[in-house]
Amino acid sequence: MKFLVSCFLVLLTVNACGNASEDSTKTVTFYVNSTTVSCEGAGKMQCLQIKKEDATASSDWINFYGTIKGFEFQQGYRYKLSVEETQLDPSKVPADAATVTYTLVEVLEKKQDPTLQLHDIWSLQSIGGMSLESDRYAASKETPRLEIFVAEKRIGGTNGCNNFFGTIESLSETNISFTKMGSTKMMCPNMEIPNLFTNALAETATYKIEKLYLYLYDTSGNELLKFIKVD
Repeated sequence: MKFLVSCFLVLLTVNACGNASEDSTKTVTFYVNSTTVSCEGAGKMQCLQIKKEDATASSDWINFYGTIKGFEFQQGYRYKLSVEETQLDPSKVPADAATVTYTLVEVLEKKQDPTLQLHDIWSLQSIGGMSLESDRYAASKETPRLEIFVAEKRIGGTNGCNNFFGTIESLSETNISFTKMGSTKMMCPNMEIPNLFTNALAETATYKIEKLYLYLYDTSGNELLKFIKVD
């Protein structure tokens, strides 16, 4: 009897060890952003940006360095995917190969990303409803421009005197705000427009696009800046 019990325990142990080393598969949900970004993997490459189902709405997109077998990505669309995630037995995988594979189960949702309309170069038309062609602003050195990089969540351009840069803090179909603003420090004969422009960007809370025009508003809905698309 003791011999039989011992054999049974040995078989259980062997079976448990065998199961531990087998491939394991589960189905997960991925949210895929509407653009790819430059990233560094084995070399320079373009990465998808994803969030997993348990991520919060405010979570940052993370670079996805692998591939999803069966998934054909189209720029400009956001996806919700059902994906089969397989953890491979490390003992059966070459040292330089991935130990996790992903296979598309189903495209649950595909929607065009409206925020990509912002991804452009915008030339300033007016500040607070007053045209740059008015006598007040006639002495301006250069027309301010705003360039928005949606995928990288950053902005750049010129305020009419200095080059500036910043980060997109929040972005939705109607809301946008900027943070971590910086610029060069050159002084120009007339700093009124550069200062007004820079302050307006800092106060921006919402936006609207109508045809070729971009409008930025503060939290009270007051128009801060109006741009025209130039590229």
